[in-house]
Amino acid sequence: MKLVIDANELFAGVIIKGRGRQSKTLDILFSDEVELFAPFRLLAEMENNRSEIRKKSGFCMDDFESFVEVIKLRIKFIPLEEVTDEIPDAKKICPDPKDLEYFALALKLKCSIWSEEKLLKEQSKIKVFTTYELKEVIKQNKK
Repeated sequence: MKLVIDANELFAGVIIKGRGRQSKTLDILFSDEVELFAPFRLLAEMENNRSEIRKKSGFCMDDFESFVEVIKLRIKFIPLEEVTDEIPDAKKICPDPKDLEYFALALKLKCSIWSEEKLLKEQSKIKVFTTYELKEVIKQNKK
């Protein structure tokens, strides 16, 4: 299942892992059932929030850097140039302008978005899964 991952889901996964806890978020992040994609700018967002994410996670610097490298291998980061043709349609359906690239990418890949933001569900063109919903879908697909 292809999914565009929201920044908050990714950051939550890093923080949870650093605290040594298991979670549905981590289960999904590393599930063989999903293929994860994100706008390339998510890397910049992670860089801009690096110290805050590391502090909240409790990771030491080396472990944080290692885990971020694993995440970079797990998620395919797509440059804006590859989705610009979808921006006009994404503008029509995206309920929050800050999430425009996520919608453009989902349109380009013809896939869903993984996010806890309730506002993103206020449109009907792109399916938006919460972590709980996604975990249930994965469980059903394994049957």
